[in-house]
Amino acid sequence: MKSMSQKSSNFKIIPYIILFVSILFSICGQLLMKNAMIHTNEEVLDWEFLQKLSLAITVYCLGIVNWILALRSVKLSIAYPLTSLNYVGILFGSYYFFNEVITLTRIVGVITIFLGVLLVVNPIRKFKFR
Repeated sequence: MKSMSQKSSNFKIIPYIILFVSILFSICGQLLMKNAMIHTNEEVLDWEFLQKLSLAITVYCLGIVNWILALRSVKLSIAYPLTSLNYVGILFGSYYFFNEVITLTRIVGVITIFLGVLLVVNPIRKFKFR
């Protein structure tokens, strides 16, 4: 049986923090893109729109940089399913910032996605029968 210090040395928390920061930047970037688009008129290329869009793309790109850094240590088969947490963040961000309606169907869908992510990310341990 492995000691507690050996188990903790196998699991590094920093790459997962970087991964969750990536997810947060991705959510913020998407919400900022939506904000830029709803606050523009028919003249898409005005200065205010370009500033808002530049900010949104910059934030989204920070998410990409963090994603690349996280992939150094986190398995892709774990990291990629965790990005579906974007659905949760976008759902609540859309409700809070854009007054979008959260229906029961959306909540059930997001919970289903989240539970699926938990099943994919949690390793299934082999049980030994004596």
